[in-house]
Amino acid sequence: MTEVYPRAAELAHRWKLPGLIVFGFHKPGATEENAGTLAALPLPQKVLDWLQRAGEQARRDGLVLMIEPEPICWVDTCTVAAQVILKSSPDGLRINYDPGNVAWLLQRDPLYEFKAAAPWIANVHVKDLLPMKPGASRPEFVPAGEGMIDFRAHFQALQSAGYRGPISLEPHIDGRPETIRRCRDACLTRLS
Repeated sequence: MTEVYPRAAELAHRWKLPGLIVFGFHKPGATEENAGTLAALPLPQKVLDWLQRAGEQARRDGLVLMIEPEPICWVDTCTVAAQVILKSSPDGLRINYDPGNVAWLLQRDPLYEFKAAAPWIANVHVKDLLPMKPGASRPEFVPAGEGMIDFRAHFQALQSAGYRGPISLEPHIDGRPETIRRCRDACLTRLS
């Protein structure tokens, strides 16, 4: 909050961005390889306090902090993100809805979490993945519609909830133009 946030807020204002995407603080010992095997633990009060303080500062700065659930972080699902928002600063915190991250952690489509997340969604990331094979430590990412996430259902839920904000590709595959086109086409043709 004293070093990184002020510079990030300055850049967000310069570029006329509505907010910043943040993660819910790294769980001790969590790695991308072991996140799905760690026991679920209650959110520490200090993490809630940090996010509350950050959300209040963002609100004062005319920004929103969009918490992105991430397998290695304390805020690892949309349900946890929604609980954080309800307990802290609803005016300064929102959710960066990324069902791919939650699916990575839970190894199933997290559509059931949508209802908890819906009032707080301010941005959406699209990536898809295959269920992890036995012995694998990381998922295999694929274009939307080719993995375990029913993006057609997620997009319909977003539309039904009145979501009109940004949706961006975050495929985690590679940066080749043909891969990006394949991911874009999956969203535009098969899923819309």
